[in-house]
Amino acid sequence: MLKEIKFTNARKTFTDIYDSVWHRHLPVIINRHQNEVVLLLRRELQQDILKVYRLKPEILPEEDGSVTVALNEIDIAVNKPTVDEAVNELVQELKVYAQDYLERLQLFLNAPNRKGHFPYILRVLLCNNDQEIKSLLEI
Repeated sequence: MLKEIKFTNARKTFTDIYDSVWHRHLPVIINRHQNEVVLLLRRELQQDILKVYRLKPEILPEEDGSVTVALNEIDIAVNKPTVDEAVNELVQELKVYAQDYLERLQLFLNAPNRKGHFPYILRVLLCNNDQEIKSLLEI
């Protein structure tokens, strides 16, 4: 079982909790009012956990010579003259969608067709730049 700390105690001992999570890699559960529960976890551990949510674009050559790159996992597709241009555009579309998802999180988490996108979106949001987002794409 993970260590569980009440919110009031967590405020008083936050430095110790943080040090435990950071230096010992131990996740900690913090609860407030018995039903508000959050998990404190190192970023890279969360990134490792999310690796099972793979972003595998489908590359589709079109009759006009252009290329469509589609991410079926989150219903995004772009069309450009070349694969490189399409992948770069896909990265931009991922950033826009991730930001929109974050801004309307409650709406998307309650939408049956969008709720499952959350782990993929979190993978994108944990990236620091376009190159990291691009590296998530299994091309």
